[in-house]
Amino acid sequence: MSDAPRIIGRYALYGNIASGGRATVHLGRLLGPVGFSRTVAIKRMHPHFTEDPEFVSMFLDEARLAARIRHPNVVPTLDVVATDGELFLVMDYVQGETLARLQRLLKAQGKTIPLPIVAALFSGILHGLHAAHEAKNERGEPLGMVHRDVSPQNVIVGTDGVPRVLDF
Repeated sequence: MSDAPRIIGRYALYGNIASGGRATVHLGRLLGPVGFSRTVAIKRMHPHFTEDPEFVSMFLDEARLAARIRHPNVVPTLDVVATDGELFLVMDYVQGETLARLQRLLKAQGKTIPLPIVAALFSGILHGLHAAHEAKNERGEPLGMVHRDVSPQNVIVGTDGVPRVLDF
């Protein structure tokens, strides 16, 4: 297997950094003019789901809705790419770990997250969810967005300590 990235439009797709039931998240680079580049996370729908119109619709809805949320506690959605029967959702890359992984690492050491940190994390998560709930479309109408899978796997804690909600 080659270490060379797969080029998809203006993005370079590298190895996977997470995987779930419907998609795999890859490390990626936005490749711009005159040497500009930016690290991104690229969520690639598993190929067998791209043949199911319902899953494709859900994936695209997630992208459209998440792109409407502008808040420091939500992972921004930057772009959607559809090519060769595949779908990719491009998100801002957040250096950090999921809350689930942090919990597992601490549990393995016989520890838990200290209560003041839990309170700060949940405060940030709730602020992000509130921003999603208050999101509006381009006409200023409420989208009525509700995150239906708020879980430690869908919260990434950046190396800056900021929790960010993802997977709308």
